[in-house]
Amino acid sequence: MSAPDHPHVHIHQNNQPYPATAGKSATSSGILSLVLAGVAFLSAPIFLLIPYIGFLPAIITAAGAVIAIAGLRGSTRGTGTAVAGLIVSVVVFALLAGIATMWNRVIADPAIRDYDELYEVIEYIKQLIFG
Repeated sequence: MSAPDHPHVHIHQNNQPYPATAGKSATSSGILSLVLAGVAFLSAPIFLLIPYIGFLPAIITAAGAVIAIAGLRGSTRGTGTAVAGLIVSVVVFALLAGIATMWNRVIADPAIRDYDELYEVIEYIKQLIFG
């Protein structure tokens, strides 16, 4: 008896060529989103001391939320981590944006207006950064 001349036939469950678990995973996007939220949260006390730069951690968490949303689009599995990253990023964003706004309105802006030397330094830094 010899082997048949036709190729092997693979039978897939539910007539799908791939297992049901195959597909795009959102886990990596969720992990990156959580890492960005953590880095922003931990670096916020340092950045808040610098007027107008205190919003940088909030911007970082906003980027984390965008990454989580992008990871969720079209993903078929691993969405739990991305949803957690999105929720944490939005909460941390709201917290940091509120703190940075209050810090700049209540402490930084009055201090800059009251001390001419500080105002000159801030203006010099703005000129260096923004041209």
